[in-house]
Amino acid sequence: MRLIDADSGEIRFDGKDLLKMKGGELRKRRSELQMVFQKPFESLNPRQTVGQIIGAPFEIHGAASGREKERRVKRPLELVGLSPQYIGRYPHEFSGGQRQRIGIARAIALNPKLVVCDEAVSALDVSVQAQILNLLNDLQKQFGLTYLFISHNLSVVKHMSRRIAVMYLGHIVEIAEAEELYSRPLHPYTQALLSAIPKPDPDFRKERIILSGDVPSPVNPPQGCRFCTRCREALPICSEVAPEFIELGGRHAVACHLYTGVREAACSAE
Repeated sequence: MRLIDADSGEIRFDGKDLLKMKGGELRKRRSELQMVFQKPFESLNPRQTVGQIIGAPFEIHGAASGREKERRVKRPLELVGLSPQYIGRYPHEFSGGQRQRIGIARAIALNPKLVVCDEAVSALDVSVQAQILNLLNDLQKQFGLTYLFISHNLSVVKHMSRRIAVMYLGHIVEIAEAEELYSRPLHPYTQALLSAIPKPDPDFRKERIILSGDVPSPVNPPQGCRFCTRCREALPICSEVAPEFIELGGRHAVACHLYTGVREAACSAE
């Protein structure tokens, strides 16, 4: 989102590097990229009315002003299930779920291509979480939105995602389609995460993988594989060489030395 500039690397969107954009080019691109923040109360200006909050994108990008802006502000409110009569109210007059709906309305006001949802439901009650997730799904179907959905709630991730990337200590360790990842996790860290998901069945029993040790400091990560200090299947090479991504078919890729032999065997068979 370029709210905080990256120190290095690339952020590619529609084939172009966002980090190389400046001025008008970046401003134009930003209208296509919006964000729903984690805490709805902190992400809304308490001194602005709902009309001013949702109207800001129209003013910033020169999309509408005056009466036209007021008219266009009402549409996003209706789409998220709130009455247009609320445009004169302030954030503190709403519940947590309603405030998050306002944040979503602001995000979709300019019909973006991509919406980044950063822990968008973690600050809400469980019953309200379901309502917001269903709303996001409905908006996605209606407008063809793409979500980059960031969450620690694995059940929510499965419900919202078509393709999932699992990260550990700032590095992606596994990427796969949602159903593939949940039915056949490959990386030891992914396996440990999925083993922690509770099942609403008192008779169901499965092995819980308990990770030992503490998460290393991202400032001084372990040499080689970042997960090696906590992995129960670590090999000698894991502490020396960082693993590369290995494609194992079906758009399923994993960064783990345990599967180096699997790739080599597949190449030999070919």
